[in-house]
Amino acid sequence: MGSLEEQNKQLVRQYFEAYDQQDTERIGQLVSSSNYSLHLSGMPTMDWTGTKQFYAAAWSAFPDLHHEIFDIVAEGDKVAVRYNIIGTHKGELQSMPPTGKEVSFSAMDFITLFDGKVAEEWEIADTLGLMQQIVATPTPLSAANNGSSTARS
Repeated sequence: MGSLEEQNKQLVRQYFEAYDQQDTERIGQLVSSSNYSLHLSGMPTMDWTGTKQFYAAAWSAFPDLHHEIFDIVAEGDKVAVRYNIIGTHKGELQSMPPTGKEVSFSAMDFITLFDGKVAEEWEIADTLGLMQQIVATPTPLSAANNGSSTARS
């Protein structure tokens, strides 16, 4: 069946596939029912109930949301994943009306498995990059260029 690390990477791939299919029941089978937690930058820690609500809001805002995995590395009970999140903004997101824009932004997860289930997930995502794609938020380069300009001869 392969090494523990290979099994863990396969379980994490299944987790992302179930997410992309919006299959909450399947995800629920892959996460620990007793000690699951999701940690997202700038947000309070969520248990499985809070995570399901968060996922439902994400799927409502981006109904075609999916992951493109670039790297997946495992050591023991930990799996690290680097990926892009891609979707079309077709629903309200944090009181922002849908724009119809396709977005793509990077993220990384460190996932801890316990007894063959996802027990803890730490995610860092480029939410600024997401927001810059759906609202008129200046990028650092364009913000710097919008300062005072001098004529050159």
